[in-house]
Amino acid sequence: MLEKYKNRYHFAVNFYSIFLLITFIPDFMGINSMLLRYAFWGLKAGLAFWIIYRTREILSNLSGVEILFFVLLFIYAANIYIDVFLFPLPILDHKQGILDFAQFCLIFFLALSFRYHPSFHSQQSFNFFIITLTAGLILAYFFAIQNFKLDTTNIRYDANSTVNSIGYGQAGCALCIISLYGIINQKVNYLRVIFIITLILGMISIAKAGTRSPVVVLAFVSAFYFLARLGVVKGIMLMLVLLGLMIVYLDSIIELMESMGSTLATRLTSMIEEGESSGRDQIYKHTLNIINESPIFGAYYVIPYGLQKGSYPHNFFLEVFLATGVVGGVLYVCLVFYSIFKCYNLIKQDHGSSWILLLYLQMICFGMFSTGLYSSQDFWILLFFLLSIRNYDSKTEVEP
Repeated sequence: MLEKYKNRYHFAVNFYSIFLLITFIPDFMGINSMLLRYAFWGLKAGLAFWIIYRTREILSNLSGVEILFFVLLFIYAANIYIDVFLFPLPILDHKQGILDFAQFCLIFFLALSFRYHPSFHSQQSFNFFIITLTAGLILAYFFAIQNFKLDTTNIRYDANSTVNSIGYGQAGCALCIISLYGIINQKVNYLRVIFIITLILGMISIAKAGTRSPVVVLAFVSAFYFLARLGVVKGIMLMLVLLGLMIVYLDSIIELMESMGSTLATRLTSMIEEGESSGRDQIYKHTLNIINESPIFGAYYVIPYGLQKGSYPHNFFLEVFLATGVVGGVLYVCLVFYSIFKCYNLIKQDHGSSWILLLYLQMICFGMFSTGLYSSQDFWILLFFLLSIRNYDSKTEVEP
């Protein structure tokens, strides 16, 4: 039973797809969405404990880089604890702070449950993930809710009352990424056609959500994948072909987006022509000033005052230096760059986990301008999964 669960369901339970599906339940049944969210966290925690208990050997023989990962987690958790319990931030709601701390501590166990094992990237796991994610995005297309809070002039769509437009767009981006993986790696033509269809659905989801970050993330991750998997020459040629097709059909693409009520084309145009960044440049500048006040050990896990107070800096690198200073920041930077280098080598060798590694790269790119590092369980879990892979040989899988 354990092996079947790990081999098929564990990845989907923890990333995007199952969560997206169940978030439609509150809207359909008229129940409190927060209760469902907490229940789902409990389910994830329980399943993680189950895997760790049944496979206790994962607690032994940790490599040096895996130990550094947990050192970084401990440093970050200690800083959140100080901000919440020892020297509470005036702008931080205490209940929310406790929830943030509990959510972050859960990462320790979720990450351990994802210590590398071939089961997590099995064909069954891949199939179940893409099927459930596709189902969730189909529901989202028909039941999406207009979001007037983020931008009153350019309408965006939330997937439902729980998943906002940013999460909706990133779910669509994830489907695009693994669809591209399927198209390139699948040898059966009719299956390639299916992946092309899911790729189109992912793009439609991005367009309907109306957020720009998935477009940027998809471009960077796709380029990384093509260069690593196909080589520099073939990768560049493929990107040029795709760019050419996009330019040729640009008017048709814009018309399609407008027919869906999407304002994504308008927002992308303003970003390119006017450098419009939704104020992120000011947020980054403000965060840097706060970091300079306590550069060694850091001071706060959220912005304590001024612009975006109580929120995250919209950049993983700035956030880790804000929260942990040079002590944790340098370690974080080293682990992330090491992980990117490792990603390139594993994808180049067509390792079985490549589709999961692409989703990890999505989280890194996403974290450059949206979402919070302290709340991004997906990022931390996938970082540990990648760091725990010890074998570069895709032909002979070796358990840690």
